Formats: sequence, C-alpha cells, structure tokens
Amino acid sequence: MKIKSIHILLAIIIIIGGGILLASELDLYNTTRVKSPRKTVEGFYDIYDIRGSHTLEEIEKYYQLPASSVIKAFGLRPDTNPNFFQLKDMKEIFEPVELEEEEYVVETDTVKVFASLYLKIPYVSDETFYLPGKTVNYLIENDKLTGEEKEYWQGHTFKLEYLDSKYFTASKFSKIVVEEAEGFKVTGRTTVQELLNGGITEEKFEEVSGFKVPEDKSVLVRDFVIDKGLGFGEIKDKLAE
Repeated sequence: MKIKSIHILLAIIIIIGGGILLASELDLYNTTRVKSPRKTVEGFYDIYDIRGSHTLEEIEKYYQLPASSVIKAFGLRPDTNPNFFQLKDMKEIFEPVELEEEEYVVETDTVKVFASLYLKIPYVSDETFYLPGKTVNYLIENDKLTGEEKEYWQGHTFKLEYLDSKYFTASKFSKIVVEEAEGFKVTGRTTVQELLNGGITEEKFEEVSGFKVPEDKSVLVRDFVIDKGLGFGEIKDKLAE
C-alpha cells in the first residue's frame, strides 16, 4: 500500500510539534529570554543568580533590595533610572582597581555581595573580597553589618574612581540640582514626585519637613505636611529657599 505524501507531511508535523510541546513541558525549549532568577528551596530568589543584565528595578522587584539603596551605596547619580540601568553598566562608570596584584572590576558580583550583606542572605563570592569604602559605610550607617562583618569589611575597602570625570557623585550632583531648582515653585497641587523632579533632593525634603520622603510619591506635598501637623505655607517657603 502506498503512503500518500500528504500523510507523511502530517506525520512529520505531528512529530515535530509533539517534540516541541514535550520539551516545553520539561522547560527544555523556550523561545523567549527568561530574566527572572531561580528560587532557593526556601522560596527566596537566589543571589547567585543575579545577572549583569538585571536592571535595578528588577533587583528591587525580585530581591526587595531598594534601587535607591544601590544608587546611594555606590555613589551613582541620583537621576539614575532603575528601569534602564543594568548591573553590568557599572563597569562603564568605575575605574578598575588593583587589589592584591590583580585587577578588580566593580560590576555584578560586587552588587551580589552588597545584596547578601544588606538582605542577610548567604552568598559566598570567589572574586569579591573587598568593597568600595562608600558601600561599606552605607551598610554600617544602615545597621546592616554584624560586629564581625563590620570588622572584616572596614579592613577590606578601596576607593571608587569614576572613568568619566564628568560623572558626578551623589553629593556633588545634588548641589547642582538644587541650584537649578531655584525657579521651581511649590503649589497646593504639587506632588512629592514633582517636587523631586523639580530638583528638591530627598535630603532637603527631610531637612525641611523633619520626615522622610513618603513611599507613595504621588501624594500632594500639601496633604502630606498637613497630615503631619505642619503648616503648608511655612514648608513651602522653606523649600523655596
């Protein structure tokens, strides 16, 4: 009996389709790039699986490590966009340093160690035995290190140097932003986010109001200060100084 070519074609399609379906079920076939890190048996995302392609926003999403903490701990510009800044971008910002006669590049593994210390999740690095002094100070100031950890890391620091001399540190850039914001006016309809976008730094906000910037930055500045028992007019004038 002759087998028609159409039957052979259908058989091939079924075999190939079935193979792809089986591979997909076994997670052996995937046409999309999966960026979400693996989870540990305890249900936490594995720090070992932090990748250079992860953005600060993704690190915050998966590991609950605030993007703002990474920005401050490494002296990145305050206007760094967490949605686009990838961990591997750090090597384009910081000078490599020589540690124990070897070149060390501040990049993904540096952030892994920082995340491990900040989140108290174990991670043993085979390449990062020193951290930037700025980063260690940030961990200490935020009570993230035990006595033993503090003793070790204070003795294993190096100074961050920027590849581009025009890349401002957080403190220098903040001063420039404040100077540019002199023309910004706060009204009863100004939100906290608009205030920050206008150049008022979080430090300035806390200094004037006595409170940290709220997590919900869509709230009106007026509503926030009144809720805290403060006079909006007085706060508005101080922010304009």
